[in-house]
Amino acid sequence: MTAPLIEFKEVSKAFGTNFANQQVTFSIKTGAFHGLVGENGAGKSTIMKILYGLVSPDSGSLFFKGKHSHFRSPSDAIQAGLGMVHQHFKLVPTLSVWENIILGKEPSRFFFNTHSIISSLEDLQQQYGFHLPLTSRVDSLSLGQQQQIEILKLLYRQAEVLILDEPTAVLSPQEVEALFSQLSFLQSKNKTIIVVSHKLKEILKFTDYVTVMRQGRVVSTQPTQELNEDSLASLIMGRHPLPLKRPLLSATDKAVLTLKNVTTVKSPDCGLKNVSLEVKEREIVGVAGIEGNGQSALVRVLAQIQKYQGSVNLLEQKLEEMSSYKRRQKGFGLIPPDRQSEGLVLSFSNQLNFILGHHREASFQSHGFYSLTRISAYSKQKMQQFGIHPPLPELKTSALSGGNQQKLIVAREASPETRFLLACHPTRGVDIGAIEFIHSHFLNLKQQGAGILLISSELDELLALSDRILVIRDGEIVFETSTEKAEVKELGLYMTGGKK
Repeated sequence: MTAPLIEFKEVSKAFGTNFANQQVTFSIKTGAFHGLVGENGAGKSTIMKILYGLVSPDSGSLFFKGKHSHFRSPSDAIQAGLGMVHQHFKLVPTLSVWENIILGKEPSRFFFNTHSIISSLEDLQQQYGFHLPLTSRVDSLSLGQQQQIEILKLLYRQAEVLILDEPTAVLSPQEVEALFSQLSFLQSKNKTIIVVSHKLKEILKFTDYVTVMRQGRVVSTQPTQELNEDSLASLIMGRHPLPLKRPLLSATDKAVLTLKNVTTVKSPDCGLKNVSLEVKEREIVGVAGIEGNGQSALVRVLAQIQKYQGSVNLLEQKLEEMSSYKRRQKGFGLIPPDRQSEGLVLSFSNQLNFILGHHREASFQSHGFYSLTRISAYSKQKMQQFGIHPPLPELKTSALSGGNQQKLIVAREASPETRFLLACHPTRGVDIGAIEFIHSHFLNLKQQGAGILLISSELDELLALSDRILVIRDGEIVFETSTEKAEVKELGLYMTGGKK
């Protein structure tokens, strides 16, 4: 019997008193397309960081190619033939594609033959089926292309094993298909692919094997073809998923958001062009579209960081007459597109991130000073309510997994006081149990009278929650339908320009 390429035996890792991994044992075959799934905080990222040399295990053994191995750094892992694409890309935006690929592994310390380097990278692209513009700056490319750069960086370093952490979290459906097609091609070239993901449909469609983790332990490793979405979800959660109960409520006649003929001025990307829309109390309006078609401009307008022509009324007042603090006081909540750069201060503690935007409120003060006791108690209650792990208010937010960081933002922004919520990709990088909770929480907010504008690249999410769905393309609203009449194929055609 052939020995596995990678084998973990009883690997454990704790951070303080919290176990991230407990006696983790599973193996990965050479040339396999292997999925790794589990709830946020289940230990998936930690075990991959141990494999990649970013974290040292407290106990247990790691075997690579049949030999006992301990990678003390990513350099050791790369030297052995492993490479990792992180959820948040490690690229220098102002450098070109070819400069990013060779950065840290330049062919010479003193002299670059640019023509020779680009020529060799073109050969590498041809070998593995890439078509990146090597001389273009990274910040001019799409997220899907930036991810390809990360993969090509690993192939340039001759990686045999490619580890991808939440690779589709920021990609459009078309980019997701292109990515997995690319990974399948790499598998055919004898590469071993490991994908950490919360998206069960992708895992079931593309992987050969899947390992399920729960609370730091391995629950199961088995061929993917033996599972379906319900059985895989049950393994992850330890129970069957609960059906989403939509309240039988109609929207009121009172609008919480109204845009009339809004066109953005000097937008850095695709701007808005004569956009009109309305969100009423007790209504969820979904916005579907391929990323980069004006969604970012819409968010910037409502966050008051984008100039525009036309009129915007928010919570019965002209938007331009409101300060950011006044918006908060009136019940405006915002779940931003990028949690790390726009929603959190990662170097702050969890409790300080919980009061961002609410720090002037009297409930967090005592005799004119901040009360850490009150802030900590509030944060702990929110962390327990939203299942944020570990539930430690004093812990730096940078120590939380991406999914738990997202849950912190949802807990802060979608409070009972929220009257209008702008939710941008609210379940991106979040596990199935948390998605279930967040969706139910949004429906409860709606039942309490809030209006929600939901921007998402997940059509399943829009169809599950929205009362109406708008399709945005090239900065314009090109289609509107009630959810009852919505068809996935038709929405897709409007999103891609196949229907006008």
